[in-house]
Amino acid sequence: MRNSKKQFFWGATFFVILAAGWVGCAKTGSTYTTSPVTYVSVMNEAPYGPTTDIYLNSQLATGTGGIAPGTYSTKYGALQPGSYLIEFKKNGDGTLLSTIAGGVQVLDTLNFYTLIMYNDTTKAIQSMLIHDDFTTISTGNANYRFFNLSPDAHNVDFYINGKGAGVTPTYAQRTTGDNAIITSYNNFISTAPNSYNLEVRNHNPDSVIATSNAISLVGGNVYTIFLSGTANNFKINVLPASY
Repeated sequence: MRNSKKQFFWGATFFVILAAGWVGCAKTGSTYTTSPVTYVSVMNEAPYGPTTDIYLNSQLATGTGGIAPGTYSTKYGALQPGSYLIEFKKNGDGTLLSTIAGGVQVLDTLNFYTLIMYNDTTKAIQSMLIHDDFTTISTGNANYRFFNLSPDAHNVDFYINGKGAGVTPTYAQRTTGDNAIITSYNNFISTAPNSYNLEVRNHNPDSVIATSNAISLVGGNVYTIFLSGTANNFKINVLPASY
């Protein structure tokens, strides 16, 4: 996983209320100790939803401008480990849109998590918190996973290098937001470093709905590849993991 200096796609505003008072080093005599952190990224992939705020334990944790549909962080933000009630609310008026199922969530030290808000196939707003486990990734091969986060793509197949004759999909019959239930889809698989032509096809009837060509997947790096957008405007996104 890359350690990058890139800022968040939608601005360096994530978890602003938690940024002061604990991040960094605390001096104790002649010894420096680093405050514990956990790492969180955010994806708002609910095209039929509003600009959104995230609240942690009833405190606004994102910037005043909120997170617009279709935007996501390009790196993980540091957060104090602990137990959090995570809520998604409409920017500006505080209307509750969704909460993470199961109530209070424990975010552990030196773990990585992704918060995702999305529309299901009925266009209702849903959300999930997934644990990004990098402990078994390959350091020589490229590592990737695929999410279907489009409400209008109900059942799709993903091919890492196009369909071709006799080629089976890497992921078959992926439904919208299915990784919230089938948690094995949140794991990474490895492939040889190379340039790939990514393809998402409707499962039945078979037809191409999105492609992204000449995508370089680098050895040792970790990628979340996800389908987003709405009917006739689907997009394959490739998000490298960085912090």
